[in-house]
Amino acid sequence: MLMPTMSILLAVTMAAPAASAGGLNIDPSFGLDSSWDDGLAEVAHYDAHRKVYGVDRSFQTTLITLKEEFDAKTAVKADAPYAGRQIITVLKLNILSWIPTENYPYSYMTSVFARRDDPRILVKAASSSQEWCGTTFKEVVTWDGPPRLQFHSYFDAQADGMHPIALDAGALLEEQLFLAMRAALPAAGKSAELLVLESLISNSVPRAPVARMLTLVNSSGESLSTPAGLFETNRYDLYDGTVSAGPVLSYWIEKGARRALVKFSTADGRSLLLKEINRRNYWSR
Repeated sequence: MLMPTMSILLAVTMAAPAASAGGLNIDPSFGLDSSWDDGLAEVAHYDAHRKVYGVDRSFQTTLITLKEEFDAKTAVKADAPYAGRQIITVLKLNILSWIPTENYPYSYMTSVFARRDDPRILVKAASSSQEWCGTTFKEVVTWDGPPRLQFHSYFDAQADGMHPIALDAGALLEEQLFLAMRAALPAAGKSAELLVLESLISNSVPRAPVARMLTLVNSSGESLSTPAGLFETNRYDLYDGTVSAGPVLSYWIEKGARRALVKFSTADGRSLLLKEINRRNYWSR
């Protein structure tokens, strides 16, 4: 791992979001809520779908969200004691999926680290895939020069390399939006422009991640019945082009302080529907 210099990392993570990221208004109280200080993690299980080999696959995805103290020197979780260390408090989101197919299973894990008080500000992200043909690893570096995606791929013509990414232009990772949309405060019916980088979750790195300017619309609230129960939600849709073409990303966020992600869907057939949610200290068992 590249070791960040202290001054660069702190300058990046403490800076205000760029103008395009600022198009998404957020409520800092989401990340600063005392519920994140209880020493537990929010563990949410989802019924999930995505296409593999051109076929819609049904599987389970788990999203784990917790507050974490992040060491600015080593760019990893900091264990106490913290005295004499530069610490950034983040919300960490782990996204885990295991997808069975008739050929072999696909396993994905992605971790997003964003500022606790402003999840529009990415501190770090990492994503890996494992399947019978090989392992691919990607890391989004924000602390050591221009933002970039470093990768190690088993595919020929990819191997080890780096692609610049548009975080310095205010772009948000698609996976980062799982946090940012929970803190979102768009006015009802109003739109905002967001620069969104395509999903990191894949088993290859064919090119630099594509950034799209999407229009965010706060649709009317919806009641959703899920395996986890009945939820009153706010719906946020992101469009590429006209509204009549349909949203490319949609988020249903629980009303109330917790603001759980209840449902998620995409134009390319990916989806999540909440199955169970609880808080637990899983790492001590």
